[in-house]
Order: sequence, then structure tokens, then C-alpha cells
Amino acid sequence: MLSSASHSPNDETFLKVLAHRTMLKVHILCIVRDHHLAEDTLSDATLAIVRSWHTYDASKPFEPWARGVARNVALANLRKHQRATATLDESVLESLGTAFDAGGGEAALEGKKQRLRECVAKLPGPSRELVQWRYFDNIFYTDSAARTVRRAP
Repeated sequence: MLSSASHSPNDETFLKVLAHRTMLKVHILCIVRDHHLAEDTLSDATLAIVRSWHTYDASKPFEPWARGVARNVALANLRKHQRATATLDESVLESLGTAFDAGGGEAALEGKKQRLRECVAKLPGPSRELVQWRYFDNIFYTDSAARTVRRAP
């Protein structure tokens, strides 16, 4: 890892974005509602945050500002891909962001995910597989049901 003395302003910005990556991705996903587009939009939003860093007021919280930049990028990507705009109201999106911020950030989320993996590992095989498919692999219920039916004797 680089020492803080050797970081450029862009390095600092990228580190800040990385520290809030999950929050930004969830926020973007709530807007675009497509996992592939959310990944692309997160990359675009990261670049937009770096490019507009000079407009950020460091005396204010980073998270709401970054979500605002990400929201603008997400809406632009929806228009570019000719998809319907978000149906969630801005106040709902901000409430979700505030709740995520209150959860302790990226490090706390990783701890919770590890505890969840430990719990899931204790489930019987078929149940564990269903939970894995739905919540870790993002496979929808209908696809999980089709997989399960095909394996039945």
C-alpha cells in the first residue's frame, strides 16, 4: 500500500470511493435495476466522482454527495440505454442511503457478510443451495425452481 504522503488527489478520491463501493453500487442498483448496467454505471460514477472532486465540500459528509453524483450518472445511463427512469422517489433513495450509512460502512458490511456465510454453511445441502443461488448468485426463484425440478428423481 502507498504511504499517504505519496498519494495524489486522484488516489485519495479512488480510496474514498472504494471505501464506499457497496453503498454506491446498491444506490445505483436501486435506480437502474439491472446488475450489468449497475456495474457499468458504478465504473462511470467512480470516474465522475474523481472528475468532480474539486466541487466536493469536505466539511460535509461524503456519502450523500457521492450518491448524488452516482444518481446523475445512473439516470444518464438509463437515458443512454433508452430504459425507463427510476420509480423510486429521491427521498426513498436517500433514506436507503442513510440507513446504509448507519449500518457502519463497508467494514461492518463485510463482517456481517462473513457471519451470514457461516450461518448459511450450517444449513442442510438443498436449503444451502437455494439460499446460495438466490442471495449470493442472484438467481431468481423461477430459475431456482427449474433447477430443483430437473434434479428430482
